[in-house]
Amino acid sequence: MIQANNVTLRFGKKALFEEVNIKFTEGNCYGIIGANGAGKSTLLKIIIGEMRADEGEVILSKGKTMGYLAQHQDLTGHLSIYQEVLTAKQNLIDMEERLRQMESDMKTKSGAELDELLSTYTRLSHTFELENGYAYRSEVVGVLKGLGFSEGDFEKQVDSLSGGQKTRVALGKLLLTKPDIILLDEPTNHLDMDAVDWLGNYLENYRGTVLIISHDRWFIDQCCDRVIEIHDCTCDFYNGNYSYYAVERERRRGEQLKHHEHELAEKKRLEATARSMHEHGTEHLA
Repeated sequence: MIQANNVTLRFGKKALFEEVNIKFTEGNCYGIIGANGAGKSTLLKIIIGEMRADEGEVILSKGKTMGYLAQHQDLTGHLSIYQEVLTAKQNLIDMEERLRQMESDMKTKSGAELDELLSTYTRLSHTFELENGYAYRSEVVGVLKGLGFSEGDFEKQVDSLSGGQKTRVALGKLLLTKPDIILLDEPTNHLDMDAVDWLGNYLENYRGTVLIISHDRWFIDQCCDRVIEIHDCTCDFYNGNYSYYAVERERRRGEQLKHHEHELAEKKRLEATARSMHEHGTEHLA
């Protein structure tokens, strides 16, 4: 679904990524981890096209939609929290208004015109139902409550909200649009424990592809089935959740250490052999 091929990015003489290759497949949830400054947020920005790599390319499957949540949101406007999040369902709102208009028009139609209108109405009603149109308002309420908003908060204007509240509103809108690919940069920063648990369950059951940057190990363990660790200008892939990653990383590092120790021992052996041959040759010359 998303493939990064030989992605290289430098800032001056310092490289952030060197020929990184990653493939994100459909239906999986990826936890992206690494030290501060390793390039986690930059990787997401390259994927969504907000930043360009110096070399390489990112390929997105044709026709797929993406939704991105940055760490900081600057929502403005006089809409209430509920109204702002409801805009994520604008297609269903428009469809619902069209259905109501057709119901009104039926009262003045007859004959072939009425038959044609009824046929169009039936098709649109079916589409509306398939897209959960009869429950979209309940869905909006469920997401807002899941993210920690009470019904008493619903009428608060977006302009009056704190930065953390605005981020939660933006997250709610993103989840409700249901893109094929969701990219989240530290989504749990402004959530309480109940909201973190709710979001983890939501993403665990999400049908699309999810990429999450998070320092919350428990959260990654809960909802991610793949881990990408960014370090030393590259990315390491782990085919499991955070618990699997923690064990597998130590195993890999143990193997690397053994390999390094073997190389050092071999280097010392070769150096000793060279010295011996040199000394032996010197004795013959004497």
